[in-house]
Amino acid sequence: MALEHVSRLKRWFRIQEVPEESFLGIYPYTNPAVIIHPYFWCIRKDHERFVRLRPRYRSVIAVDVADSDRLSDMAVNMANLADAVVVPSTWARAAFIRSGVSPPVYVVPHGLHPEFYRPKRPSTNSVVVALREIKARYRVKYCLFFLWHSSRRKGADLVYKVMKRIQEERDDVVLVLKVARHYEPIVKYLARLRTLIVRGWMSISDLVDLYDTCDVYLLFSRGGGFELNGLEALARGLIVIAPEEGAWVDYLPKESLVKVAGYEPPLVGNPFHVGNGPVIDVEAAVDRLHEVLDDLDEWKARYAIYADEARRKFTWDRTAELLASVISRHC
Repeated sequence: MALEHVSRLKRWFRIQEVPEESFLGIYPYTNPAVIIHPYFWCIRKDHERFVRLRPRYRSVIAVDVADSDRLSDMAVNMANLADAVVVPSTWARAAFIRSGVSPPVYVVPHGLHPEFYRPKRPSTNSVVVALREIKARYRVKYCLFFLWHSSRRKGADLVYKVMKRIQEERDDVVLVLKVARHYEPIVKYLARLRTLIVRGWMSISDLVDLYDTCDVYLLFSRGGGFELNGLEALARGLIVIAPEEGAWVDYLPKESLVKVAGYEPPLVGNPFHVGNGPVIDVEAAVDRLHEVLDDLDEWKARYAIYADEARRKFTWDRTAELLASVISRHC
């Protein structure tokens, strides 16, 4: 995200990029304005040194997220050292303000890579080609779920419960599970379902092909500052199913949202994000998924309109203009 911001902000500002690991080792002589992304993890490495250096900065803009509905006192104290805070969603903004952050908090959403604007195409990626062949041969429908890290926050256990029920009640649904190369314990349980696992890094072009291969995206997260996979899925016309509260409410249509069963910590033991997040109601999610799968063509036609709206609204250029406005106001 930071690289997307930097590449566009250079249109308006002279920017010196500094690696996160090096930032606190630099003693500034020019009284610069600094934009720190990610703010909390960078400053936490040597909070006391940052406090000593703070008078040397003309202004500080903190860029970060709220993965739950409340920040720790430590995070609030750190955020209050900034002149302004930038977060990617109204959910995150509310969490910062509710927790006691005093500088102004601005919402600057994420954007879509240019590849998400191209037409669908035949894929040259061997994994995607195989997925498409299996889908056509067995006439199944694909539910996509990204589990890159933080399985609890991403709601992997909820995906398991919903998909187990769905696959017990119908034989035309397969879970497509996109994972990293490192091992997440819950993967062994998800693999017991009718699941096709896609491992490792993909280029943006191949990633778009993967989205285009699938039908439904399961955004069952308990938390998160934005959840870009949900927007990317929507932008390619997938039907996204998500809890009716959370950061994704900023970009998802009402038809995507399912009632919440309760609230739980998305990140147990995290030093910054100590609150709760929404837990999707399993019964309601099962019912909505049946409804979608029973009339998939009609739902896809509706979501093609939502996809056009998302691609128009969530561009990195628009995001850069919003961020440039914040910088101009505080620097």
